[in-house]
Parts: sequence; structure tokens; C-alpha cells
Amino acid sequence: MGTKCSYFSTMKAMSSLDLPLEEKTWLQHYGDMPEHMCYREGSIYELLKEMKEKQPDAPALEFFDTVYSFEAMDENINIVANALIKLGVVEDESVTICMPNMPEAIFLIYAINKIGAVANVIHPLSDANEIRNAVNLTNSSLIFTTDVSYKTVKDAGVPNIVVCEVSMSMPTVLKTLYNLKSRKNMKYSSDTITWKKFVAGCGTIAPSVKRNRDDAAVLIYSGGTTGKSKGIVLSNLCFNALAIQCIAVCPEARPGASMMSALPIFHGFGLCVAVHAPLCLGMKCILIPKIDIKKLNETIKKKKPTIVPAVPTMLKAITNNKNLGPDSFKSVKVILSGGDYLSDDLRAKVIDYFRSCGSNAHIRIGYGLSEATAFFTATAYGSENIDNIGIPNPDTYIRVCDPVTNEKLPDGEIGEICVNGPTVMLGYVNDKEETDNAIRTHADGTQWLHTGDLGYLENGILHFTSRLKRMIISNGYNIYPTELENILNKCKYVASSVVVGIKDKVREEAPKAVIVLKNGVQRTAEIEKEIKEFCKNNIAKNAQFKEIEFTDALPTTKIGKVNYRIFEKLKDKEKDADAVEEKEAVTSDKE
Repeated sequence: MGTKCSYFSTMKAMSSLDLPLEEKTWLQHYGDMPEHMCYREGSIYELLKEMKEKQPDAPALEFFDTVYSFEAMDENINIVANALIKLGVVEDESVTICMPNMPEAIFLIYAINKIGAVANVIHPLSDANEIRNAVNLTNSSLIFTTDVSYKTVKDAGVPNIVVCEVSMSMPTVLKTLYNLKSRKNMKYSSDTITWKKFVAGCGTIAPSVKRNRDDAAVLIYSGGTTGKSKGIVLSNLCFNALAIQCIAVCPEARPGASMMSALPIFHGFGLCVAVHAPLCLGMKCILIPKIDIKKLNETIKKKKPTIVPAVPTMLKAITNNKNLGPDSFKSVKVILSGGDYLSDDLRAKVIDYFRSCGSNAHIRIGYGLSEATAFFTATAYGSENIDNIGIPNPDTYIRVCDPVTNEKLPDGEIGEICVNGPTVMLGYVNDKEETDNAIRTHADGTQWLHTGDLGYLENGILHFTSRLKRMIISNGYNIYPTELENILNKCKYVASSVVVGIKDKVREEAPKAVIVLKNGVQRTAEIEKEIKEFCKNNIAKNAQFKEIEFTDALPTTKIGKVNYRIFEKLKDKEKDADAVEEKEAVTSDKE
């Protein structure tokens, strides 16, 4: 401890810009939403403290049946800040958090920020190698974890470990039951610090380190669908700007409302949209440490959240669960969908299901990526039945560019989606090459984050087509897997699907579909025939599937996205095998 990660101080925020009015065609859809907003100069802790001073007695965090007011939460943040100082943590030091959504993890994130250090947030179920990579990447020598992850963290060899039982903030009865069931034979090594020992004797007033809005605040990791995870450094401004933008983007996010904070805090959507933004807007966060798909409906009925943020797989699970009655979802005013593509079919199904449960909620689809904190565009009110991913948040600019030349493309033409705005990351930690590849300076001198997603602008509204890396080029035609999946999922027999490219002797590459059938649908020759006929009637001839495979379930990443990379890897193995065969054939001919 006491060692800075020197790379943080070398990182610079993206250059801001303002485009000509004629390019900002999305402004026509803003209505009452302002084009520009004012953002705080300081840290994420300071923005939270402002809300604490406005409503100290209001509920801030709920964990099972334990509730922390804003005042009580701030006192705990200060206790943890003093404990960190006592351990010797210094400014710009990386402190690793390997914990689920629980009060102590939230206290830690703000306490680390308050003393000028950087929270290195990783998945609580990471394996030893992933933990080792995360701490080595940022020179972190201190990690906080729980009894659930302790053994794995210990195996990773991090020198200083503080362990906090998941039950720490549970009500007494529940805590007792949890400890009896989950902590049998749990032993910690003598050099491990327990949470109680860590905070013992620490006061409720702690010194603050002055931080600027462009200083590093939190480090999260890119998802696993596109390859190796990278450490994404987000500034104070990234988090605070998105929180303030939520005032304009989602009017229901206001004091007295509540947020179902089930999305994990190791992800930007979970940490900023489902925790930091609602807290800074005076809302209560209902912390859920582990998503139990089968109990999501019961949780919504019991906890009565105003806003439910979810990835599509969660929404699908909710609609597949038992309907708990006409008033069970009455409290829900907004459903925030993000993290993955939400098909038209599932969107309609979700709306109908929530209506049957007494909710008049509308769906807001947020599009973005971890490198831009969370979402930077969102669908407008009343656009549930329109196939788009919305308009930019205030002070956020988008362009669709040629992925090779970076040239700006006209309306309606598909290219790479690029963004400039206050929520864009500082960069990837200790990886200047990848940072420069992601954040590029174009010929006109403007800087843009290249998302790796393909889409197009039409009358100021952004449309998504596919991941750039997923695009299939077949006989010179560009085929977008997401579009095919959206069509395929409308077939009455199909529950979900994923489309990948496979080798084809004539077309070089051709699409292949992997399908999960709906419950109760048996795979028969007749069903297969009808699915193929559906494809023939609804998909262009040049994009017809070369193969259709059936499976019981699609694999997902740690945050619930469909992990198409698994199928891409199988495709890569097939290519490698073909290359070996070709090489052996050439060698044989020479002999």
C-alpha cells in the first residue's frame, strides 16, 4: 500500500467540441431537454455530498430490509475513508474492489474517491488469473472482497486482503441464517483483515483530497464478447456528467423515487446508471447482491421500485416468470434497457407483460458502451414501437463515419458510430496503443471515440445495425448478424438466436444461425422446415443461412449479454483447421 499508479496522472480527457447547427439534426427531437447542462468541477463524492446536505434523513440505500439514510451512508463513507488512510492508501493509488452490490462496496467506492485514490472494480466471481491481471495492471496491492470470493482472492496472491461478509448489513435474523448456512468452516488466514477490524476506531469525519473533474475516479473492465478485457479509466466528470444528464433524459429520476440496483457495480450501467446517478438525484437504491432470475418478479412486487434498469436477458426472464397479479408491478414507471440489443419482439412482449401487472411504464432504450461510462443516446418518450436507439444526451455529439477513412458519412449510410462528450473515458490503463486506436483525431481536428458498432443516422435519430467485428462479408455484400437475429426471433417457434459467419467455398463467408426453440416446441422435421420457409420468405436471398443449428440455451457473459464470441471462436478454429489442411496439401503436392 502507499504506491501510486503513475499512469493515471498522465491521462488526459477528450477534447470537447461543438458541431455546426446543421450537423446536430437530433436537436429537433429534444423537446424540453436542454442542449447543454452545467457539470460539477469536483469529484463523484462531492456531488453525492451535495445531495446528502439537501436531504440527510431520506433513504439512500436499501439492502434486504436494512435502510441507510443519506446521513448514515455519508458517516460510513467517512469511517471507511479514515480506515483507508490508516492503512496508508495514498492519492492515485489503485484500490481493488471484488464485491457484489452491497452497502460496504458503495461506501468503499466513495471513500476511495474522497481520499483521492482510484477504485479498481472487478467481478466478484473473477477467477484467480483475472484478479491477478487486474491488480498487476494497476499496481494495486490492496483488495476488498467477501467471504464468497475469499478463497479465490487468496489464491491470486494479492498481498493485502480485507474481507467483508455479505451478511454484514443484513438484518439480524437474516444475518444469522446466512452465517449458519454459508460460513460453515470459513477460516481466514492470520494476515487477512476483517471488515470489523478494518473500520474499528475510525471516526465519522475524514479529510478530503481535492480532485479535479478530469482526474481518474473509477476503473472498470470491458466485457468479454469482443476479446481480451481492457481496463477502462473513467473520470469524475464521466460519472457526474451522466448523473446530471439523467435529470433531463429521465424526469422520473427525482427525490423520493427508487431504483432497482440489481445490475452489477463492476459494469458502467450498474455502477453509474443504477447507483451513482440515482443517489446524486436523491433516489433510493435497492441493492440486490445477486440476480436470481426466478425471483426478479417477486423482488419488484415486494420492493416497489420506480425505475427498473435491466439488460434484455433480465427482461426476457421477467416475462417468462409467473405473473404475480394485476397490481404487482404498479410502482414501475420506467424500464431502462441497455447493455445489449433489445429486439422489437421482446420490446413489445415486455410492454404487454408490464401492462398486465398494473404498470404503465414505458421502455427507454439506452445505447452506449463502458468506454463512454454507460449510455450516451436514449430513445425519446413514445418511441417504444420504433426501431432505433435514440438521440444523444445533452452535450453529446455523434457521427457515423467510414471505419477505414474516418470520413463522415451522409444520413442513411451505414458506418461506424462515433461519439464525443463528457462521459467518454480517459483511456485504457497502461495501454496507449489501444487508447489511440479507440479515441482518434479526425482530419478536421475533432476527437472521437470509435465504438466498434455499425449504424446510421436518419433525421437525427440513431439506428444500430451490428458490431463492426461481427459484420459478415458474403460475396461482397455486407450482412449484419443483429438484423438477421431480429428477424429470426420473430418466428413463432424461436425463443432466441445468434448469427455468426462461417466459411463458404463460393461466398467466402456465409451466415449461420444458432437457435433456441420456445418452451413447449419440439424439434421435428416439420418445425425445421417451417423455420427454413420463414427465413426464405423474410430474409434477402444473399443473406440466407448456410446452416441452422439448434441448442438448448445460448451462452452469456458475466453481465448477461449473449456471448457470440464463443461461436466466433469455433469459427476461428474451423478456419485454422482448414489452413492446416491446405498447408499439408501444398506440402504433399511438393513432395
